Amino acid sequence: MTSEKLIFVATLNKKVLSLLKLKDEELKVYRSKGLLAHILKRKHFKAAKYLDYISDIIENPDYAGMTDSQIELVKIFKDNIFLSIKLDAVKKLYYVATMFDVSLSKINAYCKSGRLIKLDKSHPSDIIRMKFDEQERHPALPNGNLI
Repeated sequence: MTSEKLIFVATLNKKVLSLLKLKDEELKVYRSKGLLAHILKRKHFKAAKYLDYISDIIENPDYAGMTDSQIELVKIFKDNIFLSIKLDAVKKLYYVATMFDVSLSKINAYCKSGRLIKLDKSHPSDIIRMKFDEQERHPALPNGNLI
């Protein structure tokens, strides 16, 4: 991926960087000019409609996480859009690797497994990690036994 084929799209929110325990002060994200072709080739037609909203997904995600050195972000629009950001270690820059629509049940499963963290938008100065209470996942009967 040559730099002349890259387009700057956004800077990742510093609070998300902190939440993901990334030490970067600022993380600029690029996309290739061929991203739309990649999305269409993989038949992610719903996600293709949101190509112009990549900066909003990166700057204001509803969910964030890291897997295998990839930053994963989800933004809830009419469709739920999952965006993956990878590091090009040679060029030392971050780029949008892919984006696709994802179901709410899949988002919930990713949250339960710890892969994604729901970002609390009610306190703009703080992004709070939403934790699942053990009793919410395993409700107990009145006698104390797990269901």
